[in-house]
Amino acid sequence: MPVDRRFEQRHQIDMDVRVTRLTHPPQTGQGQVADISNSGVCVKAPFELAAGDIVQLEMADSNLFGFVVHASREGTAFRAGIEIQRVLIGGTDLSKILQLALRQALPGVPGVLVS
Repeated sequence: MPVDRRFEQRHQIDMDVRVTRLTHPPQTGQGQVADISNSGVCVKAPFELAAGDIVQLEMADSNLFGFVVHASREGTAFRAGIEIQRVLIGGTDLSKILQLALRQALPGVPGVLVS
């Protein structure tokens, strides 16, 4: 049985996300947010991600930027833990809900900014 080494409580979320790997080679695809915690976001991406990759996550009209801390294959997708460094929040109602969730789940991220 695998050992759960997580230090933060995870909040399950099922939300579409556009994942863009900004490091070489750049790649973009549709994925799913699996959960959010105080330490970051877990996503399922349709392409391989590796520790150290810099990524952009687009949800609603909001953008989150961070880097991959760990990643593993999960079926045909890749599950990646991403430490969020910057958040730019849009102006739609869905983005306002996202902003509230992020402020609770990621209180240490500088500038959950409204664009």
